[in-house]
Amino acid sequence: MPITGTLDTSGRDLVLTRAVAAPAARIWEYLSRSELLATWYGTYTGDPASGSVLVTMTAEPGEASASEYTIHACEPGRLLTVSASMEGTWRLSLELADADTGVDSADADADADADADAVDDASASTRLALRHHEVPLEMLQYVGPGWEWYLDRLIGAVTGGAIPGMDVWDSEYMSLGEDYAALAG
Repeated sequence: MPITGTLDTSGRDLVLTRAVAAPAARIWEYLSRSELLATWYGTYTGDPASGSVLVTMTAEPGEASASEYTIHACEPGRLLTVSASMEGTWRLSLELADADTGVDSADADADADADADAVDDASASTRLALRHHEVPLEMLQYVGPGWEWYLDRLIGAVTGGAIPGMDVWDSEYMSLGEDYAALAG
């Protein structure tokens, strides 16, 4: 499997981009509702409106512990930016846009609502970009495969497809480590 991540033009942010056969509104539900987030990543407790939540990552083996995630930007159906202290501070953004036009998904949804009924789920396609801001370059070989795995889990959960487990971690994901390390030059 080829990697889907690249370093942005600054060389500091790792960006993984996927086309998802689902409307942005459905993807947003899997990012913002704890019970749906649990199907691919983990759960959270607390009120997102407060600016932070406690996230417990449940997809990986081992003792699950809660970490505080600070919410920096939350534009429903469009953008979520958070940071957490995990081996240093990680700042992450998930951006959603119409896959065909690149138009911000919230604008596209508003136009669709004004024109007719909601977009048919079967024909909707959304561009999802996960941005790991200021990723430590020495961590690319680990971080890149990890985000590939989590994005595949998200897409599987959203579309009803396969959700990869740890049984394929070494063979299908860690094998991408060399390609990610090569991005650093």
